[in-house]
Amino acid sequence: FTTPTPRLIQPTSTSQRLIPPRISSTTCLASSSPASAAGAQESSPSSPINPKSFREGEVLGLRMMQDGRYEDALKAFQQAMKLPGSRSDILRTANVAGPSPVGGSKGGTEGRRVQTLDEFEYQAAHYNMACAYASLGNVGESVANLKKAFEYGFDNYATVRADPDLESVQGSTEFERLMEEVDPRKFNPFKVFGK
Repeated sequence: FTTPTPRLIQPTSTSQRLIPPRISSTTCLASSSPASAAGAQESSPSSPINPKSFREGEVLGLRMMQDGRYEDALKAFQQAMKLPGSRSDILRTANVAGPSPVGGSKGGTEGRRVQTLDEFEYQAAHYNMACAYASLGNVGESVANLKKAFEYGFDNYATVRADPDLESVQGSTEFERLMEEVDPRKFNPFKVFGK
């Protein structure tokens, strides 16, 4: 079982959009988890944030970003990271007396099925939080979340350098230092060939 690679949301035809059509004029990253986003609530300034899965929380946050509600979007993304994701796992809860379910030895374990976030969902959450923090003018938190997205495997450096949501951060010292650290095309240990 493999999870599809996350895709960027860009203005395209309606049939190619990853999330609802309202999200089209910004370059936010959306995970492509198979969980349905249909249950995400329609967001209004007074509606509570109570999605039931990571994907629903992500869609809610992206809608808030689209509406210019960056602080609410941050709350939605942070809450989404605490919700069930698309990765299935079994959490072992107790040893059980008797024969092992796999045979050969005594005892076994009981467990319960859980849904956790996969690396693409972590990438999307941290990238989207970086965009929200940048929109709020918080360079330090934006760069810290970009770094976390990179640590989870996000490697679309050209998008990060060109994303209009990150425009307020892109010229900063912290941003340039991070990009020099993570972008392999910029690697030049001998400084012989210039930058």
